[in-house]
Amino acid sequence: MQKEVEVFGVTYDRYVLLQLQKILARELDLKTIVEMPSHGAKAAGSLYSIGFGLAGCRVTLVNPELEMMYGWEQLGISDRVEALSKIDVYSTPFDDNRFDLAWNFVTWTELDDVPAYLREMKRISGRYVLLITCNNFQPGYPWHRLLHRLFGFPWSHGNVEYNHLFKVKQLFRDAGLQVIEYGAIDTPGWPDPSGPRDVRLHRNYAAPTQKPMWEVPIIKYVKSGVFPKWMKVLGRWDMKFRKGLFKLPLSHLFYVLGHVG
Repeated sequence: MQKEVEVFGVTYDRYVLLQLQKILARELDLKTIVEMPSHGAKAAGSLYSIGFGLAGCRVTLVNPELEMMYGWEQLGISDRVEALSKIDVYSTPFDDNRFDLAWNFVTWTELDDVPAYLREMKRISGRYVLLITCNNFQPGYPWHRLLHRLFGFPWSHGNVEYNHLFKVKQLFRDAGLQVIEYGAIDTPGWPDPSGPRDVRLHRNYAAPTQKPMWEVPIIKYVKSGVFPKWMKVLGRWDMKFRKGLFKLPLSHLFYVLGHVG
C-alpha cells in the first residue's frame, strides 16, 4: 500500500470530534457505542470513535478498516473496542436497544437506503442516534463540485441531498427520532478546501479496492497529550458555539442528535 499522511485540516476534524465525543459521553452518560459503518472518507477509517473510547465507553465498530485498528492499540484502549465485519447495516445481528448511542461520521450518505438504515440505527440504540456529515452550506462545496467536473472524476462522496441540515433533521423525524440537539462543528475559519490533495487521491485511489495506508497524526498528539496551540484555540471556539445555526455558513461539518424516545 502507498502511504498517505492525513493533512492538518483532517487532523483538526479529528481533534474537534474528540472534544464533541468527550462532551456527549459526559453529558449523556454514554457507556456503549456502535459506529456503523466505520470506514473512512478520504481518511483513515476505524478511528472516528476513539474519543468515546478515551472517555471510557465500550465501542463496537461495524465494517471497519481492520488495518487501521492499530490506532486503538497505540492509544492503550484496544480493550474497549470490538470490530465486526461483513454486517448488513439494514439488518444487524444486534438485540433491540443494545447500545446507548448509534452513530456515523459522514459515510452514511453513501448508503442506498438511508431511511431503512436509520430505522435499524434506532432499533439497536436504546437511547440516542447521532449523524455527522459534510456541510454543503459553506463556500468550499461549489469548488469541490467544480473540481470533479473539470477533472472528470465521478462523484464518490455520497448523496449530496443529505449534506443539508434541515434534510437530516427531517430524516430523523420521519424515522420517529426526536431531534434534541443539532449544530455545526469543524469551523476553523477557512473553507473546506478541495485542491491538489483531492485530485491526487481521486487519481491514485479511484477503484474501491484501492486505498492507501494512512498515517494519522492525531494519534501522536493524543499519546503525548500535547496539541498545537492553534488547534486548542480553534477547538474551544468550535465547541462553545457549536449548537444551532450560528456557525453553519463557515463549518465543514454539522451534526444531528436524536433521542429514541
